[in-house]
Amino acid sequence: MVETELWLRGALVVDGTGEEPFLSDVGIAGDKISEVVRAGAGHTGSGPETDCAGLLLAPGFIDLHTHSDLSFLLNDDPASKIMQGVTTDVIGNCGFSAFPIHEPRRDALVELVRGLGVPAFEAPWSDFDGYARALAEHEPLMNLAPLVGHGALRIAAVGTGREAVTQDLLGSLCGLLEESLEQGAFGMSTGLTYVPSGFAEVPEIHVLGAVLRKYDALYATHARAAPGFDSVGEALEVGRQTGVRVQYSHVAINDPRIWGTAEQVLRQFENAVESGVDVRYDIYPYDGSASSLTQYLPAWVQEHGEEGIREQLADGRRFEQARRELSEGLFGDIPWDWERVMVSLAGPGDEELEGMSIASAARGHGMSPEALCLDLCARHGNRVQVVLFYRAEADVEEFLAHPLSIIGSDGNAMPVTAPGRPHPRSFGTHARLLERYVQNRKLLSLSEAVHKSTAAAADRLGMRDRGRIRPGAFADLVALDLADVRETATWTRPCSLATGVRHVWVNGERVVADGALTTARPGRVLRRC
Repeated sequence: MVETELWLRGALVVDGTGEEPFLSDVGIAGDKISEVVRAGAGHTGSGPETDCAGLLLAPGFIDLHTHSDLSFLLNDDPASKIMQGVTTDVIGNCGFSAFPIHEPRRDALVELVRGLGVPAFEAPWSDFDGYARALAEHEPLMNLAPLVGHGALRIAAVGTGREAVTQDLLGSLCGLLEESLEQGAFGMSTGLTYVPSGFAEVPEIHVLGAVLRKYDALYATHARAAPGFDSVGEALEVGRQTGVRVQYSHVAINDPRIWGTAEQVLRQFENAVESGVDVRYDIYPYDGSASSLTQYLPAWVQEHGEEGIREQLADGRRFEQARRELSEGLFGDIPWDWERVMVSLAGPGDEELEGMSIASAARGHGMSPEALCLDLCARHGNRVQVVLFYRAEADVEEFLAHPLSIIGSDGNAMPVTAPGRPHPRSFGTHARLLERYVQNRKLLSLSEAVHKSTAAAADRLGMRDRGRIRPGAFADLVALDLADVRETATWTRPCSLATGVRHVWVNGERVVADGALTTARPGRVLRRC
């Protein structure tokens, strides 16, 4: 047996499996958990120790759906996640990833990733291996588990346009996907409301799904949205036809006309599982969403990148056509309520709009809301971000409580100095889960909530050595004072760190001690086994 180097004494352990909490001493040797000795089981060894009496000890949280792809390349110590106890962010979601890169279309890939709300960046890599090396050189605070984005694959193989995918180009897509999987990507994500991922037709997705199935990798999908379209059904059919594991991204009901119908959506998932489809969904516990504003423009405006947006909207006739189409509704059908749409990140010269509704900002500029949106996108491209209050709390709770749900923040690891007014999910998702839905509303038990944030996420990724407290697992651990866990981020002041986390270990090294960051930076870029 490896000699234990550190003991965590007297913690109430919630081990990630969903079992009831138990008092235990937990030993760490190197980067692994060496021993788990339950109270009353007899003497445990001597050596350095951390007193965890009165604290909850859980596996470090695995945030299954994030956009921290550039967080550790562009920022020093973006602490919003680690201070919630998150030790692994799954990146590359919604069709966005920073790899692969085909040199002639490098700028197009950078433009795509800017849709995550990041500034322009240097990308001196071409594939997953090069990207992973760049991340490792920056010594991240936490682990990163990458998916490859379908949008990035399409840019590398096809470009940003609507061109039909021929057999040759489909072969290129499959080759690029296989290269990323061979190098260790955990799967592929689609972003079917974004350009260019949204240009993919069903046969293309099924072919790529079959590649993922061959590698036992994950298919994560930001589903398609169109009037009358069954977005859940399309995602489930990929799993049914190919056998791939399906992860339905950030499930929600965004149409106020059908709020209260979560049970019907859940029945689709349940029926699929009963028929043999391997599907789960992720959710973040808020009644507002966030994304780039360009996502809501007509696809023809977006398909040639940011320069194409500027050129299209510089033409008065096309501007008016785009305004008319945008006015038809959210995703072409859901009636706009511009008071429910808030600018969270604008661009140089328009910072005063941040925190304002589109309706209010448009009144102040003496223009229609649609015209303001087009104007902002023409001037600032994919960087413009908005928050949309288009969800009902009752639906959120029903989705959250269901056994098929897993926690994914859809946020980024951020510093408290992040620009604009980002969605508070980046600073508060996991704290909110424990404070609001475990402690206050009693929607979930403590064991259920921890399971949804740890082992359930690890299992979807095929991680066998994280997400549980057991000997041999990596020592990603969080010790927190449950009574003091608070989400301090709000819609108006979102860049505020959660409270209650006392200690965090990442790969056996303590990154948070007594509620403050240490100098350790032991995060790793993880790879699919």
